[in-house]
Amino acid sequence: MKFAVCIVLFFCLVTVPGARALEMSSLLTQKGIIKFSADSVMYDDKTGVYDAQGHVHIEKGNASVSADKIRFNSKTEDIAAQGHVNWSVGNEHLSADKLNITLNQQTGVVHNGYINIDNGTYTIKGKEIKKLSNVHFIVEDGSLTTCKCDLNRPAWDITAKHIDATLGGYASLKDAFFKVKNIPVLYIPVATIPVKTTRASGFLIPQYSYSGVNGFSISIPYFWAISQNQDATFSLNAMTQRGLGVGGQYRYALNEKDKGEVDAQYFKELFRSYKRDRFFLGANYYQDLVAGFFSKGLLNYYSDREYLTDFNTLLEQSSVEYVESMFTLQRNFNDADAIGSLIYLENMWAPNNDATLQQLPFGSFSYFPVRLYKVLPLYGEFNTTIENFIRSDPSLPKGQRYGLVPAVYMPFTIGHYLYFNAEAQARAYFYNAGVYGIYKPGNILSSHLAAEASTKLSRVLPLHLGTLKAVKHIVEPFIGITANHTLISNEQYAFDEVENSPLESRVVEFGIRNSFIGKVKQYENMVSYPVIGRFDITSGYNLLPTAQTLTGTVQPIKPMLPIDFALVLQPPKFLSTNINMSVDPATLSLTQTSVIESASDTRGDNLSLGYSYLRSMVNSINAYLNFALSGHLSLYGSANYSFYDHSMIQVVYGIRFGTSAKCWSIDASYIQRPLTPSLSTVSVYLTLTGLGTIGH
Repeated sequence: MKFAVCIVLFFCLVTVPGARALEMSSLLTQKGIIKFSADSVMYDDKTGVYDAQGHVHIEKGNASVSADKIRFNSKTEDIAAQGHVNWSVGNEHLSADKLNITLNQQTGVVHNGYINIDNGTYTIKGKEIKKLSNVHFIVEDGSLTTCKCDLNRPAWDITAKHIDATLGGYASLKDAFFKVKNIPVLYIPVATIPVKTTRASGFLIPQYSYSGVNGFSISIPYFWAISQNQDATFSLNAMTQRGLGVGGQYRYALNEKDKGEVDAQYFKELFRSYKRDRFFLGANYYQDLVAGFFSKGLLNYYSDREYLTDFNTLLEQSSVEYVESMFTLQRNFNDADAIGSLIYLENMWAPNNDATLQQLPFGSFSYFPVRLYKVLPLYGEFNTTIENFIRSDPSLPKGQRYGLVPAVYMPFTIGHYLYFNAEAQARAYFYNAGVYGIYKPGNILSSHLAAEASTKLSRVLPLHLGTLKAVKHIVEPFIGITANHTLISNEQYAFDEVENSPLESRVVEFGIRNSFIGKVKQYENMVSYPVIGRFDITSGYNLLPTAQTLTGTVQPIKPMLPIDFALVLQPPKFLSTNINMSVDPATLSLTQTSVIESASDTRGDNLSLGYSYLRSMVNSINAYLNFALSGHLSLYGSANYSFYDHSMIQVVYGIRFGTSAKCWSIDASYIQRPLTPSLSTVSVYLTLTGLGTIGH
């Protein structure tokens, strides 16, 4: 029969020969509250020792010990346990054949056991494990791994004759082997590795890479844990064909919203025919201020226009055209927004930045749509802007513009099928613009009217395709008209999209929108209704075949607008399609195309193809493939091909070997740039979960 004893804390000034005065259900000690249970117990009144057998469990605070057999000294709190031993202290869980510990101090010796730390992030196994404190362990003939898998054959581990590990710090290993599936791969006489359960200062694992333009590169980073809400990383960088550099990043987080980062990099080119200093300064932040105001900012400053090309291996980063720096001060009200900002653009493709148009500063106040009358569905909104446009080149137009744009909307439904919306907008822009310091006033006053009518028809189609049980098809034909009329236009220096738009237009727009909503039944009592597809066809007709431009000339406009097709298919599994096309109805030729097709399966295979076409500007195809040869090995690659250059822009070949549990992985890739062979890069890196990445 289950026997239970409860040991209750009792502080007293007089020592009572209490061992004999106690009943078996209680014991008075000066050590604390202890819970004790077992199938059978023998108690020695003189020594205060309990010999318990069968499902023995002792618990004190956040520590507990269970085993087949336990000898417990109630005076010293020493415990000797054997058979299916489990010892838990907080988020540490230890299993062993036997152990000898002091429960009060939570220290002791474990024989043939292992300990899981930080909910299994680290597992330490050993013939003998000495727990010297809550964070300090000495392990003889042991191993360490971060794999949450079979302890007898982990995906990887590091075995050693002697391990001295301090949680939150480092583990020193002597006579160690790095093993994969218990197969020795690398012998390590002496090593020190991080065992971090919390942030701590120290050197991070170095990063390595090789490219034709930079040669062999190495970066040695150091992490500084300044405080709970601040940290920094410093690095020493070396490139055998370029030179030496240093860098640093500082990060802070005052709370969930208010945070920021500063990044500074400096590089001295020593091994080039031309020696120069290269640097980058970047920053971003968000900060709540007083009275509901908040501020956010972004800084990107490069020493030269080739910096991105020379120091970034990714195509999308090295080929950026414009780099933006911005400062914004904003206040959000219940029904309005007030924004003031400074925006500076750096054109990385131009020889200089003299011709780039800058908004310094920009301000706006927007009043959101509010209902004007209770009896009518009439809504109104208001927007005003103040902008200062500047350029470094004095021969190009610059100046100020003030905009006032009030608008009203009236959406309503007739019956159950006809939906109608009408809007009216007035646009007033006042200018003070010019060149060579000579400024002239100007203005544009125009109106914008629009109306749209539509209806919706739907039908439910029952299906039985896996988890997809039905599809609801909604058809929405619509027709609308927009009219832009210019009342006054005497602005003489156009420099943005407002003036470059036609002054007069009358357009009838029409089309059909199709939506597909699926009924997905993942489990017996779980049903969801995601949008699994959309197909739209839209076009329009110009009622005015001509339009007046700012120069006073009449510009001919084709009566029929391009026919736009948009198709999106995203079923619950495997496939995804996104197609956008524009066709010129006069010539039946494509003017713009974007196609993205992707497929994936449960094995981990995925494929995506993307095609982009914009007449006289872009004509390229992008592809990405990841093929899982097995649960551990996969091949991946990507390609970017330009039809205008008739050449590959970038090709990536890669192989990844790792575990399905993601305990570790090895990646090797080759980035080839046929048009600029010197920028081709070879990268190899090893990732050990919990320990970091070696390589780059």
